[in-house]
Amino acid sequence: MPRAGEFARITRRRRRQPVEAEREILRAAAEMIGTAASGPMTVAALMSRTGLGRSAFYAYFRDIPDLLRRMLHELEGELSATSAAWFDGNGDPVEDCLRSARTLVDVHLRQGLVLSAIADAGAGDPDLAARYRQVAVDGFADAVAERLGREHVRGGVAAGHHPQSARALMAMTDAYLRETLGRHPRADPALVVRTLTLIWSQTLYGRTPPDPHEPPSTAEAVKPGVPAARDGRSEAPAR
Repeated sequence: MPRAGEFARITRRRRRQPVEAEREILRAAAEMIGTAASGPMTVAALMSRTGLGRSAFYAYFRDIPDLLRRMLHELEGELSATSAAWFDGNGDPVEDCLRSARTLVDVHLRQGLVLSAIADAGAGDPDLAARYRQVAVDGFADAVAERLGREHVRGGVAAGHHPQSARALMAMTDAYLRETLGRHPRADPALVVRTLTLIWSQTLYGRTPPDPHEPPSTAEAVKPGVPAARDGRSEAPAR
């Protein structure tokens, strides 16, 4: 049995490392969520994955929903930065849509299982559900509406969009990402990017972005004034 002085030194050393203990719990929670056969998350099951006692959980979190709120808070900055290429961009809007879709899908490839678990837990926790909706839908929708307003002034989009169009698009996007990348088995990320880019580009701009996997048609490949040969190659006009 350690002497009183040794016990005090051990206690002080442990108290100097609360951040490490909290990070260990958060890492274990993310790993547990990412394991397909892990089962429901309970405090006992979670803490068995750490080197800490079960009671240590309550030094940092009230309950599992409180833990999930903390995980959502840590992901908030990453999510809000994903679509800056489109929301804050001033280039071709369809190209900005594509870049933003790629970035958003990349985040969901890394964090989609955690985000889906948080959204599912919100069914029994109204406060968690409201927080998730603000982070994953409402904040994005406000940014979308702001960009559409700027583009309308420049003549880039028509004035007929309903005020709730941006919110509806973001709610659909969030649900689609959780369905495709927040569950096992997960969908092909390239297909998810393509689908989201098509929906947003066609809905907002009436444009269909080119499919990067399809070669250009002969008509598109031939320059104006340059007739096509019988084998499909272009021929320079005779001089």
